[in-house]
Amino acid sequence: MKNFFFYILLFFNLLAVVALVISYLSGFISPDKWWWPSFFGLAYPVLLIINFIFVVVWLIVKPRYSLLSLAVIISGCGFMMRFIQVKGRLTEEKGIKVLSYNVKHFAGQGQEDDQGTAQIITQFFKDQEPDIICLQEVRLRKNTIFNLAQTVEDLKFIQHYQYARSGTTFGSVTMTRYPIVNMGEIRFKGSGNITIYTDVLIESDTVRIFNIHLQSYKMDPGSYSVIYSWPDEEGEYKKLREMGSRFKRAFDLRARQVQEIGKYIEECPYEIILCGDFNDTPVSYSYGQLSKHLKDAFVSSGKGIMPTYIGELPSLRIDYIFHSEGYNSYNFKTYDFRHSDHLPVSCKLLKK
Repeated sequence: MKNFFFYILLFFNLLAVVALVISYLSGFISPDKWWWPSFFGLAYPVLLIINFIFVVVWLIVKPRYSLLSLAVIISGCGFMMRFIQVKGRLTEEKGIKVLSYNVKHFAGQGQEDDQGTAQIITQFFKDQEPDIICLQEVRLRKNTIFNLAQTVEDLKFIQHYQYARSGTTFGSVTMTRYPIVNMGEIRFKGSGNITIYTDVLIESDTVRIFNIHLQSYKMDPGSYSVIYSWPDEEGEYKKLREMGSRFKRAFDLRARQVQEIGKYIEECPYEIILCGDFNDTPVSYSYGQLSKHLKDAFVSSGKGIMPTYIGELPSLRIDYIFHSEGYNSYNFKTYDFRHSDHLPVSCKLLKK
């Protein structure tokens, strides 16, 4: 009986180890070439916890077997640091305060109407006084809900802005204290998502701000409920298959989108600040591609876990601020400001 228990435990431990290794691969393998590691990358936090549990169990049962999971966990410490930071890094020096927020077209979380949400969010900007604000999923069609020009006028510390619609109603907005000297858009084939870039003059330096919004899973409200229950009917299996298909499509489209953005980054002659909603976790191809060129402000100056998504799959960090090597990041923060299905993030950048 003891031998049976031992081999069962070992078998499942090996499965957990292999799954964790595959999740690491998701950061390097493009989903349009080999897509299924991306699902493991999405499950990385769960796989990590499972392997930690195996370490504890083996320490009680047969300590030397704890090395199976421990070795794989240690080899992936870099991935773990993308999810949790211990120290943080603070400064009182004057720098460039950057804030990014997916406002969910001001639909809020049911507390108030769209116009009320827009007013609350505008007041939040006034309270924080960032130098650069990057917004995604902004309602741009109805001025009665959010009047961009009037908002910039009300924000006395902001004088310049750029916007682009991804469709007829919604789009992205970059607002800045600094003069804009150039601007452009990156539109993606087969997707309504968009990236805008804004060249601003900060003192004597030109800096390019990328405001990105990558492909979402486009799931209907309530669709994720099938994950939390064992599917026992044909209809539930169908929902699960449909979810898998939508996830695969989103993985593929995001891969192409970050490859396109990567070309712009490589060709950019300026220092870069990149903000936005990646719709992807820190263990993903999207993150891996963009972090090749830039530094994650959370990794440099965050503290704790700091998830940014509070929708139906909570506890995920999918909103980011990246920057080029010419800056150091301080005071990274995720705000408990619940007027969207995302939380705003900010940091302060100081030139090296």
